[in-house]
Amino acid sequence: MLFKLALFITSSQLLFAAPGYFEPWGKDADLTKTTASSSSYQLSPFGWVAEKVILLHQNVLTKADGPRSHFRPTSARYMLLAIRRQGFFKGFIMGCDRLLRENEEKWIYQTVNIDGNLFKWNPPPTHPLKLLF
Repeated sequence: MLFKLALFITSSQLLFAAPGYFEPWGKDADLTKTTASSSSYQLSPFGWVAEKVILLHQNVLTKADGPRSHFRPTSARYMLLAIRRQGFFKGFIMGCDRLLRENEEKWIYQTVNIDGNLFKWNPPPTHPLKLLF
């Protein structure tokens, strides 16, 4: 009976608990770390759907099938970053272009050595791109 009462009290407290972390205020406010927000990008509905599909591919399909990309960052990560930085349409075009170059041919540009394997290094640009069309 005492166990049921303790379980009821703790579970009822969880219902009214405040979520998350609250920043210090007053004299302790200067103790907080200021970090850049990782969600500083705004996605369109197309971009949101594309992000979820890419994350599904990265977290489910690649884990089951194994990584095969010859690039770093991988092609899925490249497309995700390009969509976040450039918007859906430009990012999608950049990601498709990257997928077309995904092969084992010799790379004449910068490469990176990770755990004894040589990978093609080609990160997406951080500045806005101007497309010809």
